[in-house]
Amino acid sequence: MELLKSVLMCVESVRGYLRSSAVRYDIVGANPFGDVMKGFDIEAEEIVKRCLSQILGDVAFLSEETGLQVSGAPKWLAVIDPVDGSTNFSYDIPWVSVSIAIAPYKRGARVQDAELAVVAEVFRDVTYVYRSGFVEVLGAKHGERRAWPAPIVLGYFENEASCKPVLRYVLSSPRRLAVRSLGSAALDIIYVGLGNAEVFIDARARLRNVDVAAAIRIATALGAKAVECSNGFRDALDIEVDEGKRIKCLAVAYGDEQLTRVLQALQ
Repeated sequence: MELLKSVLMCVESVRGYLRSSAVRYDIVGANPFGDVMKGFDIEAEEIVKRCLSQILGDVAFLSEETGLQVSGAPKWLAVIDPVDGSTNFSYDIPWVSVSIAIAPYKRGARVQDAELAVVAEVFRDVTYVYRSGFVEVLGAKHGERRAWPAPIVLGYFENEASCKPVLRYVLSSPRRLAVRSLGSAALDIIYVGLGNAEVFIDARARLRNVDVAAAIRIATALGAKAVECSNGFRDALDIEVDEGKRIKCLAVAYGDEQLTRVLQALQ
């Protein structure tokens, strides 16, 4: 419990910065994945790192902006994405999250090794927490999993190839579906877990493990089914987090029925 309280304090620190007038929007370079970094990306990451280091001591960090950093003899690995939805944040679109997953440090660590996962909405005081096999939703009026998912598909697509799986899924549905592309993969995945959407599909090859590690841990604990579909299909809980990795294809389904159809759409 003490670890969770401390991590939530770190989340509040970065949330406070991102809501403040001190935010920097200037471009400062490119991260290891080749994506543009802005001032707020660097500052938010530093806030999280300083705070978690005070709590965990020697800790290895895997982040979007600086990749894997190991110092001393770490006991813990923190997989962090302090601003998931950077483009949204840049243009004042309030669908942005802070994402932290903490696992024992070891070579070959995977999403399923995370003992604590936290995803916090930046512009609402709502936080999703995984620990000890259970999920708690803090600050939401309705945080319970729906008995049946909402008729919404969450997906990302930039060209014909990445659009096709989404279209196939929609056309295969026995009910009318709405498609939304919202801009924070971590929140999208958790919303599928809660049943606020029935499926999430991203076949753009632009997601990274740091974007989705905490969210996958939370969503699957809620009952969702998550698969990496880069080369064949495998459980997304097996995604490695001991180094930065692009995920060519990821799908998350509310349950078995939706999973069957999404796998057919991706083949």
